[in-house]
Amino acid sequence: MRTVVQLVLLVSVAEAALCLLVLCVVRVVRNRRERALTGTATATRQLVVETAGGESPSARAALAALDGRSWQAVEPTVTRLLSRVKGGSHRALTDVLVQRGVVDAALAHAARPRSLRRARAATLLALAGPSLRTDPVRGPEARRVLHALLGHRSVTVRETAVRALGRLGDSVSAGLLLTTVNAPRPVAPGLIGDALVRIGPAAVEALTAAAGDGDEQHRALAVELLGLIKDRRAVPALSAALHDGAPMVRAAAAAALGRVGEPAAVAALADTVRTDPSGRVVVAAAEALGLIGDDSAVPALQQTLRHRPYRAAHTAARALLRLGPPGRTVLTDAARGADPAGAHAREALSLTSDHRGGPGT
Repeated sequence: MRTVVQLVLLVSVAEAALCLLVLCVVRVVRNRRERALTGTATATRQLVVETAGGESPSARAALAALDGRSWQAVEPTVTRLLSRVKGGSHRALTDVLVQRGVVDAALAHAARPRSLRRARAATLLALAGPSLRTDPVRGPEARRVLHALLGHRSVTVRETAVRALGRLGDSVSAGLLLTTVNAPRPVAPGLIGDALVRIGPAAVEALTAAAGDGDEQHRALAVELLGLIKDRRAVPALSAALHDGAPMVRAAAAAALGRVGEPAAVAALADTVRTDPSGRVVVAAAEALGLIGDDSAVPALQQTLRHRPYRAAHTAARALLRLGPPGRTVLTDAARGADPAGAHAREALSLTSDHRGGPGT
């Protein structure tokens, strides 16, 4: 019996020793492999730098022609750089990824059933997006693949696809992104908004249509994004949104017009500060008039200063200060009074005095 126990213990010790030996061998092999990859990456880093510089076609060709092990070491550096460079540097690095087949592999993996592969593929397409935008073959294919991923069951895949479309996008992508706000499998509005702002002027038509359609949150998001894009073509739609039934939308439209800064919107904003029943909207419109800086807004702001509640009057005084001598004249006259308008005017004028070094300036 003792012999059997000793034999079992001996076998257990031998198995443990074998496991330790295997672990040691694996660690040694892994360390050697990592050192080799690090050394290779260091040796090829100059090729990456010269390629990103955009002035060395020979470096680009050499980078694209690396052997498998060398490319494996340097590929993470190339993809990381894509998020940090623009213009010719971005196109040069993307061209290398195309030549190595990395972009085509991402397009293929984006259609695979496994979510992790799809998310990684969409991430690569997002990084390469600005340069793929003009690729006559891979650009449309990337858009088709990413459009399909907007309805994926994984929120990670959907969000990655939204980011990718923001970097790759066009007017069709803009319209599809807007529909995902209220989709059965939605994406956070903030993420969609960021993608639409990245798309920029190409998204104006879709956002203009959305500004007059859908629920009030959808309309408010559309007009806010139009203001962030700052395209003058949006002014008629934003001016129309000042008459929307929802105060949230009217306030967002007023703020957007202030960001666009188009003097043609002054009349509509002036009418809003005079007549809108919502204090929130009046404040947003008064701020917008101050940002635009057209002195034709002086009468409307003067009326707001004298006859509106505290916050609106306070905002009107600050806006008048932005309108130069005509606005300052109104504030100086109002400052002589003992009423609330006088207090707001004196406070606004004191800001200028402090900024210029004292009340005597």
